[in-house]
Amino acid sequence: MIIVTGGAGMIGSNIVAALNAEGISDIVVVDDLTDGHKIANLADLQIADYLDKDDFLPRMEARDLGRIEAVFHQGACSTTTEWNGKFMMQVNYAYSKRLLHACLTLRVPFLYASSASVYGGGAEFREEPECERPLNVYAYSKKLFDDYVRRTVFDTDHSPVAGLRYFNVYGPREAHKGAMASVAFHLFNQVEQGQNPKLFGAYDGFGPGEQRRDFIHVGDVAEVNLWLWKRGSSGIFNCGTGLA
Repeated sequence: MIIVTGGAGMIGSNIVAALNAEGISDIVVVDDLTDGHKIANLADLQIADYLDKDDFLPRMEARDLGRIEAVFHQGACSTTTEWNGKFMMQVNYAYSKRLLHACLTLRVPFLYASSASVYGGGAEFREEPECERPLNVYAYSKKLFDDYVRRTVFDTDHSPVAGLRYFNVYGPREAHKGAMASVAFHLFNQVEQGQNPKLFGAYDGFGPGEQRRDFIHVGDVAEVNLWLWKRGSSGIFNCGTGLA
């Protein structure tokens, strides 16, 4: 079976869709469906089971789930405006460490969601510590887990571990994100409703509408995840188009 944490979220559900497209349906989705609107992301997909995130990890650690081919760990609190550091570190850092070690123990490939937000407002986007300047708790939680992986995994004999630093992801299955949905999502809805698209105003030396971002379609993100899994790749990788 394949585990997709955050499988009811935008990227997770698109990974499930990509697996389905390859004829794979022995998939366990792990998530927190307190927000039941996310069900819409799963309704048209084929999965074998669903587990709440709080039930999943103890069963994973107890080896109670059978043979696992891979874990795509997309579950996180991705609200960049969340400043409850204790909550953020518990969900994004401590939980991820436990899941990482469970995968290493079972020799299960572990592919996880990092974030380009670790670079902060920097001008260089190399996967190197000197380029990383997180500006909020979310970004710091992602950077800290990347650092933990670097420190404890890559110099050892380990099963595949790959972190993907997602840039600005857009595409289907993001309606549940509300204000945290992509700029592309909001602009599309504004135009569809007959409104003029609302661009960012002048800020930090940029004129109105002059800010640039690297946008990557969620379908491409899903394909990158599957590509790394199939090749048994390890490392921390930027996941964007390289263009802004």
